[in-house]
Amino acid sequence: MEKLLSTGKVKAIGVSNFSKADMEHLLKNTSVVPAAHQLEGHPWLQQRSFVDWHKEKGIHVTHYSPFGNQNELYSREGTIGKLIDDPVLVEIGKKYNKSSAQVALAWGVTQGHSVLPKSKTPSRIRDNLAGDFKLSEEDMQKIHGIDRKLRFNDSSSDFGRDFFSDLDGKK
Repeated sequence: MEKLLSTGKVKAIGVSNFSKADMEHLLKNTSVVPAAHQLEGHPWLQQRSFVDWHKEKGIHVTHYSPFGNQNELYSREGTIGKLIDDPVLVEIGKKYNKSSAQVALAWGVTQGHSVLPKSKTPSRIRDNLAGDFKLSEEDMQKIHGIDRKLRFNDSSSDFGRDFFSDLDGKK
């Protein structure tokens, strides 16, 4: 990939789903700092120290799955519920006349991150675009308070390797 960059065939190099240890190994063994790192990020998996680390290194953060889970999930403690039903997000949404999903998107945007919501429904795509607004510092603090460190996209068991051993978020 570095050769593609040096020959002008690509403009930037990015990575996805690297742990901090993987990122540190990459930075030690290459001459190029990735331009972006795509990782799961939403109000229930904020990974604030890892995000701050990226900022220190000049690596842009892109969040996928910004709505967390969209299915009822179960744990030993019972139903986890849906991120978009979180009362804090619903309350903040009312303040801005926005949905809780739009608040979840705005949480990422307010931090300067790119957010990648998945949808193929035209009405939802329009709704997602309306999530491009900034939250107040007070509202950001409220959202920081709901971090449950819940990771919903973890293929570690499929590959027999704990990809996120040094990061927040286990089911």
